[in-house]
Amino acid sequence: MAQIDAFFKLMNDQGASDLHLVAGQQPVLRIRGDMERVKYKVLDNDTLKAMLYEIVSEDKAKIFEETGDVDFGYELPGLARYRGNLFQQKYGNGAAFGEIQS
Repeated sequence: MAQIDAFFKLMNDQGASDLHLVAGQQPVLRIRGDMERVKYKVLDNDTLKAMLYEIVSEDKAKIFEETGDVDFGYELPGLARYRGNLFQQKYGNGAAFGEIQS
């Protein structure tokens, strides 16, 4: 199980539509339109990058390294599918995930 899967499970439990992860901040869930911080430590860039690279393919990771931006899909079997975007910003990496409704 990937470390980030715990956030996807929390997303599902809380009825959140989106998950936002940014270096230097706590994770954030979008719940019924409101942005709510997750009671979790502030993510440093190296931890966040390791967490994200655990679920992204080598091809997508290479594109991200070259361009600073990449979209990809991720599925947590039995729970949901997600559309993800990895991006580079001023203070490090970031990612946004949205649940794909079936």
